[in-house]
Amino acid sequence: MYSVEELHQQNREISQMLDVLSVVVEHRQLHNNPFVCELMNRFREKVWIHLVFEDNTVYGELANDQDPEVAATARRFHDSARRIKKRFAGYVRQYCMAEISDAEHAALLEESREVFAMIRDRIRFEEQFMFPLLERHAARGHG
Repeated sequence: MYSVEELHQQNREISQMLDVLSVVVEHRQLHNNPFVCELMNRFREKVWIHLVFEDNTVYGELANDQDPEVAATARRFHDSARRIKKRFAGYVRQYCMAEISDAEHAALLEESREVFAMIRDRIRFEEQFMFPLLERHAARGHG
């Protein structure tokens, strides 16, 4: 089973990695640096595990809630996870590829900012809406 505290901790770790990566990706000379790629891959794994963990536990439970509004919120959130996974997987592969031109770096930097913002928005939504919803769900004896 899971705890909401575990989910909060995962979000804290993802946020901390985002803080570092947001600075690192700004520097062209660090593109494809093996240590940056290692961190990027750890970040990808952490985000991926978090999304899969939520899919398999939390949102599966909420999607079956008798309250149609709760179930609809869970389904929308599940759909957003699918969009993040799809975009994020391609982004990480692209970031750690071989040499890139200045124009490619500029495009990748923009993509980095967008992907990081998408993940930060997801974390914010989880913390403000989904986790409290999960706690209420569990308090009603469903969790």
